[in-house]
Amino acid sequence: VSLSDTRSRQSTAIMCIAAAVLSLLAGLLASCAGLPAHAAPDVDKHVSCDVMIAGGSTAALAAAITAAEAAPHLTVCVTEITDWFGGQMTAGGVPAIDFGGSNRNVDNQPKSFRDFFNHYNGNPGACSVSLKCYPPNDLVETWINPRIASSSNLLPFRNTAVINTTRDGNGRVTSITAVQRTVRPNATAWATRLSDEIEDWYTPTDSATFTKTVLEFTALVFVEATELGDVLVTGELPLAQGTETPDEMSHEFLETCGQAWTLTFYMTRLGGASPKPDPFPKGDTCGGGVPDVQAFDWRHSWSWRRALCGGNTSLQAVNVGDITQQNLFNDLRTAYAFPPLEDVYQQRDSGWKGGLNLTAIRMMEDRAYWYYQYMRNASMLKTGVPSSHFTLDTKTSGTLHGLSKFPYVRGTRRTLGLDGFRLTYPPFDYYNESAPVFGYRFNDTVALGNYNMDWHRLSNCQLPNYTSIHATKPYYIPFRALTAQNAPNLLVTGKTMAQTIHANGATRLHPSEWTTGVAAGGIAVLMIQRNWLSTAEAYQHIDEVQAFLNSSLVGQPLDWVPGDVHPAIGYMCGIDRCFTVDTHFPGHVLYPNSTCDSNCTPLKPNEWLANKAYWSVEGNSIRASQDTVLKKSEVHSNALPNDQKKTVVEGFTCKLVTTKSIFGYWLCTV
Repeated sequence: VSLSDTRSRQSTAIMCIAAAVLSLLAGLLASCAGLPAHAAPDVDKHVSCDVMIAGGSTAALAAAITAAEAAPHLTVCVTEITDWFGGQMTAGGVPAIDFGGSNRNVDNQPKSFRDFFNHYNGNPGACSVSLKCYPPNDLVETWINPRIASSSNLLPFRNTAVINTTRDGNGRVTSITAVQRTVRPNATAWATRLSDEIEDWYTPTDSATFTKTVLEFTALVFVEATELGDVLVTGELPLAQGTETPDEMSHEFLETCGQAWTLTFYMTRLGGASPKPDPFPKGDTCGGGVPDVQAFDWRHSWSWRRALCGGNTSLQAVNVGDITQQNLFNDLRTAYAFPPLEDVYQQRDSGWKGGLNLTAIRMMEDRAYWYYQYMRNASMLKTGVPSSHFTLDTKTSGTLHGLSKFPYVRGTRRTLGLDGFRLTYPPFDYYNESAPVFGYRFNDTVALGNYNMDWHRLSNCQLPNYTSIHATKPYYIPFRALTAQNAPNLLVTGKTMAQTIHANGATRLHPSEWTTGVAAGGIAVLMIQRNWLSTAEAYQHIDEVQAFLNSSLVGQPLDWVPGDVHPAIGYMCGIDRCFTVDTHFPGHVLYPNSTCDSNCTPLKPNEWLANKAYWSVEGNSIRASQDTVLKKSEVHSNALPNDQKKTVVEGFTCKLVTTKSIFGYWLCTV
């Protein structure tokens, strides 16, 4: 499939001509002459904005906060497809911030992100994966909603799905149409599975569960910040879906082969046996892998993304009152979330409903329920606590069906930027050079990002070889990645921005996505204030754009504050080996030297630490369940020099030195 909207324009032109012949309506003829819009339902309410953000993502929340607070005199509108703003931070079910080595430093975080980070003292979940794990419902209630409400010029539209985008003959977005749903008084919200309900979210007509209001938004500047690329598809913009092939620079794609998605859930341990039978479905493996229960590290899975710690903060503790997010073994690897583009375009032309593979979404749900039951059924064997003491925490998920409100979207549809620009992998590693410490700094840098290429592969398709390369340095994100070709007043942020799927593997994580949202919100404001009519004109004034973003009004860092490349705080003994750590684990002595004061020996040249989250045990060896790294240290791989880490691809095997593990790591030899 070529990265072009030629086919869609031809198809729409034919439809327009046929309609014109039948109706002889001049308006349809005019639509054929310019950039066609799709038939939209009657509008119930017109909403006039200065900045309109089509949202649903983490970037959307960042863009809305930034624009509204930087320009109180402008009206900023933002939609959200669920009732929780925040994307993967909340509704997407990943309330555990994925930091790299450098963006942990608050000096490298946008002002608004620091405000979120400092909202919680310490780590509420005492999780192992992050410095900050928290209950998403609490973040929504205590920080996100109050922050939105504090700006009277910020108009939030919850439970609102984008169904249409109109553009004029010059490509400018003139309006976005969306459906806002309201739960009927006699209906129950969030009780129906997403696979059964999401198309109803996009449907303008009332249903048994919802009444609908059709909204038409007009604005000077629009921002595409959806999770599904709703504006890209309905606006007939050039877009990519799936994986570039055979190489990253290609404009051909494996349309139904990309990142695996997940529907996450939250488990809690009760104070005793539940008086009622477990009400949740048994689920299904959906053809995916099943961990060997004897080798399965149940406690590690429990504390990996623990959202709220009920007492003992040890990573081995399973406390009454713990609330833990689960997504270690519930990826759906046997089906892709999107259908082929031909089906996507057909749905767009007949009535847009998100362009999802509903069978895959159903399988995602079944896989999640299966893993919940797996954890529950293995609890007695692995912890001595009966399965009846565990259940899904529906308050934390905000749903009665027990799963997250929206999938954990790791990759989605993406656009092309000005002059066909796409952000690619090489600048993240400074074109494979060993120096400098950071990636390539673009002349139009507007945001910072820091994380390795984090691939979660499907098992039903073969990805190109280039996707096995995933080490990055702290990198820079350029203005051009936030633009859309042939749409002068549209900015694109988050996972839908102008980038390859390989670049998206790094930019999709929470802090990096947030920085792109800050950039988009700030740029939108400045375009209006300076009367710049296009992103191309803003690009010509990139120095002014960067100065505005870096000002105290927006607070966006544009240069990395150098830190220790190897931010270890000392050495610890674990499984009879001495290695560096960046956290002082309770119950372990912190040593100043590589021999741990002769209490244990350093790692041998062929010995490596393997993060248990990404490896499965097979006899005396472990096998990588996704692309990952082996390390000489407990320190995050982004902060390690090259001689301290080894990149490996999914399926790579490493021989176990011992069946014991420490700090969530196996010790193995290559």
